[in-house]
Amino acid sequence: MPHPIEEPVLAAPVISGGSRLRRVAKPGRQASYDDEVRQLIVATQTVMLRIGRTEQPRVADIVREAGMSNQAFYRHFRSRDDVIVATYEQGLLTIHSYLERKVLGANGLDQRIRAWIDGVLAQIEDATLSELSTTIMWNLGQIARNNSDIKPVGRARILDLLTTVLTEAEVVNADRTAQFVHTLVMGMTTTYLESGDRPTPEDREHLSQFCLDGITRI
Repeated sequence: MPHPIEEPVLAAPVISGGSRLRRVAKPGRQASYDDEVRQLIVATQTVMLRIGRTEQPRVADIVREAGMSNQAFYRHFRSRDDVIVATYEQGLLTIHSYLERKVLGANGLDQRIRAWIDGVLAQIEDATLSELSTTIMWNLGQIARNNSDIKPVGRARILDLLTTVLTEAEVVNADRTAQFVHTLVMGMTTTYLESGDRPTPEDREHLSQFCLDGITRI
């Protein structure tokens, strides 16, 4: 499900390449390193879309697409698997940045919850972006993600945003309620991605109202 929504990947914070790389940039180099990571992730997305869900991208293909060297690649990622996980996580960070602007720009619990749900579902509205999300998810399923050094921070930030909305609205058991709503909406998004279907306006309204009814009845 991860990908840029109505914005370039560089609008979101850049995912870390992993602690075991021991890559500590001097302040003057950090921006350059971040740019390299962005280039590699965009290149990985491009290669994934080009080859489809039949094989995984090779480091050589990613480096060639990015116009970078192997040395630059391994400065940030230990392996091909790590850059696949990083591409997934970077997409979630971008979704979070998009959601944060949409949600915090809305007023009241009802509108903020609707903005959060609509923002999550937005990633499957565009056919090209939906294909990218599905392709990234396919690649993620081919690797042992637990062996990756990339920290899984994206979903936590998206959940934390929802928890903040509920907490500010003084919803009882905000943490638990946010977890339930997050699981339902993310699960429905994955279902739509895997089936290739798109939610109708009626589907979106039913999902939003179902969540709001559950939140307000607690």
